[in-house]
Order: sequence, then structure tokens, then C-alpha cells
Amino acid sequence: MAPEDSSPDFINYEDLNHEIGESMFPGSLYLYTEEENEFRLKLRKFIQDQIAPLVPQIEKEANFDLCLEAYRRLGKAGYLTFSFPKSIGGQGKGYVYRTIFGEELAAVNSAVVVTYGASANLYAAPIIHFGTEEQKEKYLKPIMSGEKLGAIGITEPSAGSDAIGGMKTTAIKKGDVYIINGEKRYITNGSRADYILLYALTNPNAPRKHQGISAFIFPTDTPGFERVKDFELAGRRGSVNSYLRFKNCEVPAENLVGGPEMENKGLKIMMHGLDGERCFTCSQYVGIARTAFEIAVKYANKRIQFGKRLRDFEGISFKIAEMYAKLEAGRLLMLRAARMLDDGLNATKEVAAAKFTCANNQMEIVIEAMQILGGIGYTKEYPLEQLLRDSKISQISAGTVEILKFLCQREIYRALKL
Repeated sequence: MAPEDSSPDFINYEDLNHEIGESMFPGSLYLYTEEENEFRLKLRKFIQDQIAPLVPQIEKEANFDLCLEAYRRLGKAGYLTFSFPKSIGGQGKGYVYRTIFGEELAAVNSAVVVTYGASANLYAAPIIHFGTEEQKEKYLKPIMSGEKLGAIGITEPSAGSDAIGGMKTTAIKKGDVYIINGEKRYITNGSRADYILLYALTNPNAPRKHQGISAFIFPTDTPGFERVKDFELAGRRGSVNSYLRFKNCEVPAENLVGGPEMENKGLKIMMHGLDGERCFTCSQYVGIARTAFEIAVKYANKRIQFGKRLRDFEGISFKIAEMYAKLEAGRLLMLRAARMLDDGLNATKEVAAAKFTCANNQMEIVIEAMQILGGIGYTKEYPLEQLLRDSKISQISAGTVEILKFLCQREIYRALKL
């Protein structure tokens, strides 16, 4: 029996791949400014030339060192500076640029984008907005260059969706240091990070728990810090996700984000950071969905069955139309939220709606793309099985879709004063 790839109807992914990643839909570019689109296209070329060649080995070997190499290449090329303040050598760009960056990276590889996101976005953004000038100078510049790696430490064994109520990690002040004890789990970059933006209870006896949380910049060379283990993930192969422990770790008081006046006010930092984080994660979902969609569109145009192209069957053509609508609807919600954040507006409702919509739509688009490709879509000949594994976490991390729906409806009623 002849192997499948000798069939005239077999479409090799490599033959299809060169057609993917171009601007298939100019309508999307219309949503962005000329400067934003120029940034996107230059970035896309750099990613294709410098990052994409590393991706097969990153995925096959779950190779974090190569993932880190990709991150550092971005740093050397200046692509980590765009969202940092001009005062420390950054470009002063905002959340819209972060979503462009996230989409283009995620369209190529999830491990690289979450490594970048946890460091140059989730770790850095709260320091950008709330940190002292000294903290920005000391703890952001090495991130901008790609020399150092950051992480954010919120989730704990008892603090998942209940991030505040379940938090048990403490930071008790003693003289000019804080003594930190506790655990953090599912921390992206955790075991390899140089710095962690760490949330802990500075007043465990506060009447309400959210009134006793503070944020710290935690150097991971601090004595007492333990890297317990890295979790093996279903997707995002090549990224690092860690279980960490803190035993009597002494952190200088000067590492309290925002200085002494921000002690016990970490909730404000956390919530601002979470809205920014969730907006950024939407870009990852759009990027992955875009790749899956483009694969399905190109494949349906070439694959012949019953003497016709797949696209000529109504059942397939309607799937393509619905996938496109879901992809662009998610993009619109994400872009509105990003522009609101850039304007300094409260966007919790808009971010929540974008996050659960983009996450759910991404899963549906990837699954439908696999359905369109049929049997070969379920093999490793095409990356759809990888995209499916990479996608599921979108409905869980940075707030489950259920939590995000709760936040969205809560903000609706708050706005109506009901």
C-alpha cells in the first residue's frame, strides 16, 4: 500500500506554510494606525527570520534554553523595549503594541510568547506603573535588554481563582527587611527567573484580606528561596512553569513596589496588572486562532474530495465564515480594551469580556480547523494538535472563563448602580 504522502491529494504542511502568515485580511489592518501596522510587519519579518527557525526544536524537546535564546534575540534586536518608559531607555508604547507583539509571537509559538509575557509584561508592567524611579532603573533595565528574566508570583496551593482570599504567603517587616514565607505554584518562568514580582500578606490580621497585601520585587538569588519543581505541561512545550517555596527569605524594604506608601495596597497594583495581563493574553489567543484559521482556509482551498475543493462544500464554507467572524470579533474586543487601558480608563469589564470571548473562540476555531483537515489534522504532520494543546490553558490561566464572566456581569451592575 502506497504511503499517504504519495497521494496526489496529500498536502504537505511545508508546502502550505509559506503561504501562511501574510496579511490575508487587510480589514484587520484597518483597525490599527499606520505606525502600528509598520511595527507589526517589521516584527513579523524578524520573527519569521530569527524566531521561527528555533520553534521545531523548542516544541519537540520542550527546550527552555532555546526558548530563552529566542527571548534574548528579541532583546538584542530592541523588541523588548517598546513598552518600557522613555525615561529608562524604552519606547513608551502601550497596551495596543503589546497585543500586536503577543499576536505575532503566538502565531509562531506559544512557549516563546508566554516566556516573554511573564517577564517583559506581567513582571514589568506593575513596576512601570507603580514602581519608584530607583526600582525602574535597577529592576527593569536588565529585563529590557533580555539579560534578565522576570516572573509574577500570585497563584498558590490555596489561591487559584480565589487569588486574594486564598493567599497565605506572608511578608513580615523586621527592621529594614521583610521576612517572606510561603509557596507559589504554576509560576511561568519561575525556576529560571532572576526576579519575581511577588504578592504576599504584609498584614495578615487586616479586617479584610485585600487590605493587607503588598507587592515586592524578589531577587531569586535570595537565601531560602527553593525551586521545588517544574510542572510538565500538556501544551506550551518549552516554557517553564514552576512550584516555588520561600523559607525565611529576607527582602530589603526598598523592594516594596511603590515604596512605603504602597504597603498593604498591593490589591491596586494586582488589579491594574491583571487587567493588563488579561488584555495581553487575548493577543495570544488571537495569534493562535489566526494560525489555525489560515491553515484551514488554505487547506480547504487545495484539498480535493468527491471531485471538488473542500471550500466548495457548504458545510465547510460556513465553518470558514464563522471562524473568521469569531477571530475578528475577539480582536475587536481586545483592541477596544487595549485602547482604553492606554487612555488610563477603567477597563475591567471590557477586558473580562475580551478575555473569555477570545479564549472560547480560540478553542472553537482550532477544533474546527482540525475538523476541516480531518485525519491529517489529528497527526503531527500539521501543527493543529499542538495548537489544540496550547489553547486549552487559555480558558484556565489569568482567570478562568467562569471568573471572567462573573467579573464582567459584576462591573455591568456596578456601572448601573444596581
